[in-house]
Amino acid sequence: MRHRLLSVKIDNHSLLTVRERSRQVGELFGLETLQRTRLVTAVSEIARNTVQYAGEGSLTFTFDTQSPYCGGQALVAEISDKGPGIKNPQLVTQGLKQDFSKGGLTGIVGARRLVDHLVLRSPDEGGTVVTLEMALPRAHKMLSVQDISSRVDQLLTRKPRTAMEELEQQNRDMQQALEETRRRQLVLQQADLRKNEFLAILAHELRNPLATLNMTLAILRRKTTITADELKQRSDVMTRQIGHLVRLVDDLTDVTRIDKGKLELQEAPVEINSLVKDALEMTAAAIEQRRHVVVFQPSASDLWVHGDASRLLQVVSNVIQNAAKYTHEAGHIDVQVKTLGTKVLIEVTDDGAGIDAEMLPQVFGMFVQARTRSSDKNAGLGVGLTLADRLVRDHGGAISVKSDGLGCGSQFTITLPLMQAASSAAGARDGGDDRGPSSASQP
Repeated sequence: MRHRLLSVKIDNHSLLTVRERSRQVGELFGLETLQRTRLVTAVSEIARNTVQYAGEGSLTFTFDTQSPYCGGQALVAEISDKGPGIKNPQLVTQGLKQDFSKGGLTGIVGARRLVDHLVLRSPDEGGTVVTLEMALPRAHKMLSVQDISSRVDQLLTRKPRTAMEELEQQNRDMQQALEETRRRQLVLQQADLRKNEFLAILAHELRNPLATLNMTLAILRRKTTITADELKQRSDVMTRQIGHLVRLVDDLTDVTRIDKGKLELQEAPVEINSLVKDALEMTAAAIEQRRHVVVFQPSASDLWVHGDASRLLQVVSNVIQNAAKYTHEAGHIDVQVKTLGTKVLIEVTDDGAGIDAEMLPQVFGMFVQARTRSSDKNAGLGVGLTLADRLVRDHGGAISVKSDGLGCGSQFTITLPLMQAASSAAGARDGGDDRGPSSASQP
């Protein structure tokens, strides 16, 4: 649904006003700095075309709460005029044909690259209409009708800038855009390096179990006779390696499905103390193998959240497995469940390898190997924390990490919203999920 924001007359004397209003709209409705600069530049280019070919026109801003082109909230700028029109709008948009006698329509192709969607049309009654759309960042909150009205009121009270102030603002915008472009270029370069490292790790992780499977099959082919015990031994080896391959593929598939919004949560009441106990049981083999000492401190009473039990179990297991993997042998891992206001906290603290300060902000990123490489041959792809972060966010929670540096251990904290007392009681009476209140009440 589109909501009208404001209109501006376009003529030779109002181009500064067009830029200023475009910037104000972008600021008030949450566009990022680079997005805002791109929108202002695109609208300005089309406005200049309007003055050049039609003499004057109008600019109308609207806010689309569900743009079919941008897939969510978007700012829409529509520039219309009563000029000579365009015979082949589609060809002009693509830069394939310019059919104006005054030397061609400039700016359209450039503007199309700056915004998320551009449509150029020439109505039967004459003139030209250019519609530009810029999607709001996906993390931006959904705006209600009241939010939109409040921002329109702010637009109406904004004072116009002088020509000198506008020029200074344009310089600031250009500097900010250049800084943002440099920052994004650096981020892309780092992401590309991490991607290459990830692919190398993936090849290594896939090669090891495949080599073992190939060797085992070769041994079985060469054997003319084989005992039942030896067959079982070889079968166990193959089963373990296939299980490792399945876990790698499952982790990658889960991350991809979450990215595409295709992961559906089967939500029901879940008791956190019981969930953490199950996660410790799942990771017991890794803990025992490295002879870690684990101390579990449950909360004094049952704590219920609304979520997908299997996915939350996957999250907690990944975090504990991560602590076990990167803690030296015979290390210590503390797992505690407690409350903070209306939230439940699951803290997993280890005295292991720790995390460098520069890596802390990137720990949950894809393709990031945050700690030193583990000696474990089945160390995995390093996507477990990425998966945990996205699953927790899908549950309305958050996951964070603290570390004083390499060799100083780490603390991961999973935060989830508690169910209301009435909902918890109802979930307990109805049996909740397949854990049920009986398992949750165990000490």
